[in-house]
Amino acid sequence: TNIRDTEFIVDNLAMLTDIPNTVTSVILGTRLFDTVGEVTVFTLAGLGVKILLNQEKSEEEFQVIKDPTIIQLLDFSSLLCAFLAVELGIRGHLTPGGGFAAGVAGATAITLLMITGRMQKLENIYLKYNAVAIEKLAVVAFIIVALLSFSSILFNLNIFDFPQSFLIPTLNIICAIKVTIGTWSIIRLFILKRGLFSWYAFKD
Repeated sequence: TNIRDTEFIVDNLAMLTDIPNTVTSVILGTRLFDTVGEVTVFTLAGLGVKILLNQEKSEEEFQVIKDPTIIQLLDFSSLLCAFLAVELGIRGHLTPGGGFAAGVAGATAITLLMITGRMQKLENIYLKYNAVAIEKLAVVAFIIVALLSFSSILFNLNIFDFPQSFLIPTLNIICAIKVTIGTWSIIRLFILKRGLFSWYAFKD
């Protein structure tokens, strides 16, 4: 019977990807196809939401949280989520986390700001910096970097001479940007079309 040399496999993965966290080496080194699929599905889901809600009439007035204590609490939570998003995006290849987790944390930070009456300020930022275009560029960039990573791992091609220790964190950051803006776009559209809170929640 063939006995699998686990220690050799782990050492080889760490050497191949040049990343000390072998869990990340397995996930991004051998499951990158799955990550590309997830980005594709997420993009199609966002497109579906936009098509579904595009024809609906926008809300004219938003019911927001007005209690100052709760607002301060949510502001603090938003700040923590923003810091967590940066941490997971930059160091996700060394610790548990990654691009999707960072994107969810970033979108949570933005959502918490939305429900405390800052919808218009965030809307101005969204339109001023053309968040839709940035999201599309992030998708294209993710695919390109993923292909570079595939070529360096599967075919041992060093044409571009980018080590995995650079490509994998780059994938994390690009994915975080895409998921943050994509989720922001979806939640923003739901709020614009359906409001922040249900009317029945405020009914006497």
